[in-house]
Amino acid sequence: MKRNPKKIWFRRILRLLAILFLLLSLCGAAFLFYFAYLVLSIDDLPEAQQALTTRFFYDDGEVLAERYVENRYKIPLEEIPLAVQWGTIAIEDRHFRKHYGIDIGGICRALLRNLRERRIVQGGSTITQQLAKNLFLSPERTWKRKIEEAALTIHLERTYTKDEILEKYLNTIYYGHAAYGIEAAARTFFAKRAKELTLAESALLVGIPRGPRYYSPFYNEEAAFRRQALVLERMEEDGYITAKEKEKALAEPLKFRSLSEEEHGLYYLEYLVSEDLKRFHEGDTDQFYRSGLQIYTTLNREMQKAAEEVIANLPVQKTDESGVRQPQGALIALDPQSGEIKAMTGGRSFEETMLNRAVPPTRRSPGSAFKPFVYAAALENGLTADSRFSCEPLSIEDPWSGELYEPTDFGNHFHWRELTMREAIKVSCNVAAIKANLLIGPEKSVEMAKKLGIKSNIQPYASLPLGTFIVSLLEMTSAYAPFANGGIRAEPIFIKKIVSPNGEILFKNKTQKEQVLDPRIAYIMTDMLKDVFAPGGTAAAIRDLINRPTAAKTGTSDSYRNVYMVGYTPDLVIGLYIGNDDEQSLEVSSGSLAVPTWGEFYRAAVRGLPVQDFPRPQGLVDVSICPETGAVQSDHCTLEGYTEIFIEGTEPGTDCAEEGCPYVRPRFWWPWPPLWNRSRAE
Repeated sequence: MKRNPKKIWFRRILRLLAILFLLLSLCGAAFLFYFAYLVLSIDDLPEAQQALTTRFFYDDGEVLAERYVENRYKIPLEEIPLAVQWGTIAIEDRHFRKHYGIDIGGICRALLRNLRERRIVQGGSTITQQLAKNLFLSPERTWKRKIEEAALTIHLERTYTKDEILEKYLNTIYYGHAAYGIEAAARTFFAKRAKELTLAESALLVGIPRGPRYYSPFYNEEAAFRRQALVLERMEEDGYITAKEKEKALAEPLKFRSLSEEEHGLYYLEYLVSEDLKRFHEGDTDQFYRSGLQIYTTLNREMQKAAEEVIANLPVQKTDESGVRQPQGALIALDPQSGEIKAMTGGRSFEETMLNRAVPPTRRSPGSAFKPFVYAAALENGLTADSRFSCEPLSIEDPWSGELYEPTDFGNHFHWRELTMREAIKVSCNVAAIKANLLIGPEKSVEMAKKLGIKSNIQPYASLPLGTFIVSLLEMTSAYAPFANGGIRAEPIFIKKIVSPNGEILFKNKTQKEQVLDPRIAYIMTDMLKDVFAPGGTAAAIRDLINRPTAAKTGTSDSYRNVYMVGYTPDLVIGLYIGNDDEQSLEVSSGSLAVPTWGEFYRAAVRGLPVQDFPRPQGLVDVSICPETGAVQSDHCTLEGYTEIFIEGTEPGTDCAEEGCPYVRPRFWWPWPPLWNRSRAE
């Protein structure tokens, strides 16, 4: 009997369909088993470690700078405006409150619309699915990843409430310009906190995540506002806002943050991260910037801006081969009592040159700004502010270097007379300083400099007072601080504390203090350094700016290569350096360049600070001195004397009469002719 071909093919098709059904059933069962296994095995999914923004603060708590790999801040849902929450749900996942993580209806609607438009115009992922992708999954597109995404989505829905999911989502979604999360977005686009956003601002931000670059108002303002209008329309449709509120939001003018806002403290921050905070990141700055730490610095906002301004505005003499304007400069201001750095800049512009001239390894000759350390050592070794040195040609063989040394004064001149230590400091006499150095021994001067804070390698040469070695500006500025602080040295500090993202204090700085100098010597040094601003002093040009007790010393290195000025009040030490990076001559002295620049910053820095005087310690005496002999002025001396300060016990032991002063009247002296007979004699 012949078989019917149609029946044969029909049976074959049935068998094939049965096999296919069986295979599909097995695949479906395997899929369901694998999916169920994934869901059930995720019992305790660890919190994803996401990069947070590391922030630096001024001493008043205002933000100095932010550093990040991903700009992100975690904030609770209570600090996220309802407009942001409602808008996100309306535009991203309208059925968020109803589904269990996967919206089958939404997927179908998105598929049909995309087919109708012949392009992808609508996604089917829910907020929970997007959160799963952002938190735990790689960006690859495979079936395995899709299954894992679905499993993670179900797990998130089982583990967290809808509000918790929404909070996590709004803290992780990307808004462009390295901003992750609504708080970073609010700061990036509007320079405000998320909780301060208006309805109009919220709607604009809510629309960005669909296309962070296309909908960025910085790149495409028109598209950003179209998207904002769509968000507001959806919010009205879903009953979150009224038509009147929508129209008001559409009419609201928005003010965006400028992307070109100037950053301050860049030299400071670079040094802080690379040196002072090294122990917190062990060289991995990328990981450090992910940490979300809050670093409270010692910088004063107004002083920092003033420091940057005066250095940026230095007169330009030339531009070097690298396009860097010369001369360059650096400025440091610190609190002598706490050691806190209040301002620091290492050049005209960080973008122009990253070389930080304020801190090691950059070192320059300080010139005569080093002399106070020599004179402090002299006071410690028995000399006084009234000790006298003749300023005249001097030719010596330096016993330490073995070279013949013939110092001159500024401009190769001499004073050709005796100068007291006070006078020598005022006019910055080189010969007097070298004689004082040789009298006590240069090793004593080196010892004093090290004690006060100089860490660089300096040698005990005869020329030591003229700063013929190199040190950093940070060293010089901090070494002057004990003069301002009663002989107490406070180690310089750059940060006050470091706080974790959770608010835990990880590190709190403590000022390290040490009494390194007799407070009486510190006071006498300060009193002598005040005279630098008096008529005839090296900084007399700015004496009209000095509106409170202030002491200072200028310095010009050999061949005018560098100019220095370090000065202080009881609550602020200011150090300034100016010079060419190639150390070619400036062809001007400190009085012409450093003094007016220092004065400009001083005027801005002390504005608003209380006027204080340097506290006078016990154990000092004021003595009237005869200018002719240097002895205590006799009651019968006809010269106009002056008052000098001495450490008790170091003042002159005799008066000028005993020293044979020719201007002392006889003890029993009568005018001649006698007063009662003067008319007759006339």
